[in-house]
Amino acid sequence: MLTNISFIFLISLLLIFGGWAFKALISLAQGKPVEVNFKNPLNLKARWPKETKKK
Repeated sequence: MLTNISFIFLISLLLIFGGWAFKALISLAQGKPVEVNFKNPLNLKARWPKETKKK
């Protein structure tokens, strides 16, 4: 059980760091600066609109 959880954690970390590295390589190839955002590492955005307050 603990081994399965650790493998899921390891695979998730590898995918996140691989995504960072791939995104950095694409940015460098296009001549753009590499931006690192620790709060949203893969720059994922919500697909639904934010709720607005109606008066």
